[in-house]
Amino acid sequence: MGIDVQLRGSSGEILAQVGDPRMVLSRAAHRALAGTRLLQYLVPWGDAMFNQAQARDLEQDIAHVKTTNPHTPLFDLLVEIEPFVAQLSSDVHSYLWFVGD
Repeated sequence: MGIDVQLRGSSGEILAQVGDPRMVLSRAAHRALAGTRLLQYLVPWGDAMFNQAQARDLEQDIAHVKTTNPHTPLFDLLVEIEPFVAQLSSDVHSYLWFVGD
């Protein structure tokens, strides 16, 4: 199972979502995300949640991983997630969830 990405509001409602049916993030969690500040903690069997205070670190992590993985499915998935991080950084009442199995 992949790691789906959900932007949620303060009540837990899903505001936006990107699925991971090809398990791109799950596979990346073991290698490509190593060495990042926050994304290194993603695991396929659990959930991770980030808030507004962590948005800048997430932006830097995504930029780093995109630079080291150009023209890949991981790059494409991260491009889809970037608007969620931008909204997270500007909205104190939103949370970015990475949802494993």
